[in-house]
Amino acid sequence: MTISRRTALSALVTTLLPPQALSEALSLTELPGSVAAPDFTLTDLNGIIHRLSDYRGRPLLVNFWAVWCPPCRRELAALADLREQLSDTYVAVLAINLGDKAERIAAFLQQHPAPNLPVLLDHKKSTAAAWHVRGLPVAYAIDTAGILRYGALGERDWRAPIIERQLRSLP
Repeated sequence: MTISRRTALSALVTTLLPPQALSEALSLTELPGSVAAPDFTLTDLNGIIHRLSDYRGRPLLVNFWAVWCPPCRRELAALADLREQLSDTYVAVLAINLGDKAERIAAFLQQHPAPNLPVLLDHKKSTAAAWHVRGLPVAYAIDTAGILRYGALGERDWRAPIIERQLRSLP
């Protein structure tokens, strides 16, 4: 039997870290200061235009991803699950794809469904540049006033209860 490096490291972290530290490792990182999220205007796979300003007044999780990125691919279904878990709230979840063609994304989603998750297209990566995205996956949680409150660089388990609590607590 072969065990992947990821599985081995996850098992090691789970057994060595106390529950509080493990919970914090899975959480989003609180961002300092009061920085406004850069505005964007992007089209989703259905041709609907989304602007950050359209979400003013409600908390928002923005996740940057790409089809070629293995951690991004792994977490996309969990993002869709998180969106469903938050369906009783005003918290919105958006997945912004960096540079992939719509046909490639659609083909990926046929094999790896992420139901009801809006996928926005950043073909020119201009939104990613404005948000200073330097690696993938990366996510930001924005409060109702449009202020960046939490961030995450790298893969997350979006089904983790602590993340749901953090997003529900956004003003």
